[in-house]
Amino acid sequence: MEKIYQTLVRLNSLQFKYRTIISFIIVFITMVLIDIIFYTNFEIVSKYFLKNFNVDLSNPDSIDLTFAPEIWGGVLAMVLGTLIIVIAIAAESSPKLMDLFVKDWLSLIYVWFLILASLHAVLIMFYVAPLERASSSVLNTYVYLFLASLFTLPYIFYILLYSKTSNVVSTISSIIKTFINDIKKPMIQSAMKNDRTIVGEYQKEIMGSLDQLDDLLAFTEFKETQTEIIREISQIIQLYIKKKNRFDETFFLLTDTIKSNATFRTYTEIQYKEMADSKTFYEVKTFRLLGSAYIKMITNDRFDIASLIPAEMVDIGKTCLEVKDDIALGHVNIRFNTLFRFAIKHAYKNNEPRNLYNLAFHYANMIQEYIKADRIDMAKYCYDKFKFYANDIYKNAESNPGLYFVVDTLTFELKKCQVLIHNKQWKDEDQLDLLKMILQLDKPPGYSKDDVDKGILGGNNGTRRIQIGLALFYLSVNKIEFAKAIAEDYLDDLAYFDEKTFKSNANTQCFLLSIFGPQFWEDTDRGTLNIYFAPEKDQIDSFKELLFSLMDKRLEALQRDVKFLSLEVDKLMQKRQRQDGYLNDADKEQMEDFQRKIAARSSNEEDISVPWTKNNDVLYSLLCIAFFADEEIDESEKNIIFDSYKIFVPELNNEIFNSDFGLTTSKFIDLKTEELRQKQFDKSLINIKENFDKNNLSQLIECYVDIANADDFIHENEVTLINRAIEAWNLDFKVGKPKSGKKLKLKN
Repeated sequence: MEKIYQTLVRLNSLQFKYRTIISFIIVFITMVLIDIIFYTNFEIVSKYFLKNFNVDLSNPDSIDLTFAPEIWGGVLAMVLGTLIIVIAIAAESSPKLMDLFVKDWLSLIYVWFLILASLHAVLIMFYVAPLERASSSVLNTYVYLFLASLFTLPYIFYILLYSKTSNVVSTISSIIKTFINDIKKPMIQSAMKNDRTIVGEYQKEIMGSLDQLDDLLAFTEFKETQTEIIREISQIIQLYIKKKNRFDETFFLLTDTIKSNATFRTYTEIQYKEMADSKTFYEVKTFRLLGSAYIKMITNDRFDIASLIPAEMVDIGKTCLEVKDDIALGHVNIRFNTLFRFAIKHAYKNNEPRNLYNLAFHYANMIQEYIKADRIDMAKYCYDKFKFYANDIYKNAESNPGLYFVVDTLTFELKKCQVLIHNKQWKDEDQLDLLKMILQLDKPPGYSKDDVDKGILGGNNGTRRIQIGLALFYLSVNKIEFAKAIAEDYLDDLAYFDEKTFKSNANTQCFLLSIFGPQFWEDTDRGTLNIYFAPEKDQIDSFKELLFSLMDKRLEALQRDVKFLSLEVDKLMQKRQRQDGYLNDADKEQMEDFQRKIAARSSNEEDISVPWTKNNDVLYSLLCIAFFADEEIDESEKNIIFDSYKIFVPELNNEIFNSDFGLTTSKFIDLKTEELRQKQFDKSLINIKENFDKNNLSQLIECYVDIANADDFIHENEVTLINRAIEAWNLDFKVGKPKSGKKLKLKN
């Protein structure tokens, strides 16, 4: 049975390949058989016509047959002439039309019929009389010629319609779909198991026809046709994804047909193996074709057609979700990311953000489909990519301010997703994780905002406005912690603005939210939708109350941190001095960022002279352990300094600490050289010994050790300074630098 299946499949393949010859043979044999049958029954036909019409068909002299060759010539010339002209003209917009024509059964049979019938008319002029074959003359003149004349005009109209590019697209699409449906048939699958060449042939047909659609897409300039081609490609891959789980494993073998295809010529053997294991050669090919089409469309400013491609990608993604094909779904995500990169490059080069604006909408629609399907993993993946591309855009928006609006758009789309997630009642933990990503869209890690226009960072920051709108939604549904997270993120701007400016910006944002309606006053690609509109306006006062209540605490922390920033600036200034006034760009940017933050916290009030006390000596020693040893202070060390200082100053609060720490850091910076700072350290150790008992001194040593252990790296200088303090205070301790990865410990 398998041999029979193999033979039948082979025959089917041959008929598709040699359809022109086969159609000729079929028409020829049919006409010969009809001629024989007509000759056999000619006497009956003749008697009928003689009795009813008084026409003697058996006597050639009684009827006129001389006109037949001329009419045949006219019919043949009309049809073939029309074919040549129509196909030649149509081929200019549909280059694959000729390939389809030579495989169209109707055209092949009709044209061969005309040619053979015309030859038949010529031949009977020579053999009728000697062979007494009057039946052939009658058959040709009154049957064949009648049929040819009758169907000439309908066939011409058929060719005209057939040659339309849209019909060419439909035909090619039908061919691919037919092959895809055939692959799952038991007979085909059985044949593939036993003959690898059959596998290659079917792979060639579905990929070759897809290449034809791609060629048509690149060739045609008509929007209607381009739209149809993109939609057909989408429907094809969706059908394929739905059916592929019923294909035999042999179909996914990497034959020479795949390796020789232009799409995969740059692949390595490892990539071939990965594609074979994942069974995704057709998905990869399709998505690459769509990606290439997207590049062409955005390059030619076909914004509407370009937008159609990601829209179809959403439909493809929905199909993957339906059949639970996570591998193909991964490729959908990759394609969206790739389209984003193409659109970003185009936007940078051409100062044209419209493609990004539209692409964000469709990518977000895909995320919403993940949310509806409760695919938390996919949603988090896409959120992370939104953050990545938003950060990239934000960094480059200074030279092209129009791109800031794209970041606003990305934020708006994720805001919609957050509302949907809330309605789906996902876990608060998952919702909060996703919210944190939204809050990072306009804050690239390690990027200084110093060179960003103040209006963008401040009151005119559309991204921040949308985030506040999301906070209003959370307040309306009693998700206070979520609104608080947004407020805390907003307070990060205090690092760059003084309190007065920050409040002014916040009030501006809230005022704009209060007056914006759902409709924008101009038409855009999305109509009149206003992305800055927040329906929960009644929560504005509640948000401001929350924001400003948190601000006081944040200001205290910033006032403390600014002292640490002064140390960082001092370190960079000394570095510059050591390098003859040179700093690399990264250090320059960091110093400018520090200085701006310090300036934001600078007070206009006159400095009040504060005396140096024993507490300042304690604080100075803690500072030296944290900074002087390795010239760095991380967040964990800052907190330990505060907690350690509180042991010796029980009534400590942020105000007291900021005051004491300000005096201490100022002295540290003023000393400037390492030698002078070490002398002050030794002096502070003496003062501490005179003012504290042995128990307090032991506690202070433990604080030094805690600071040294805070950053998970024990510096040799830290060990040296701690031992110096132990020696100065005559304590029964000793410390030694531990092995890598170990903590510093006190030993008796």
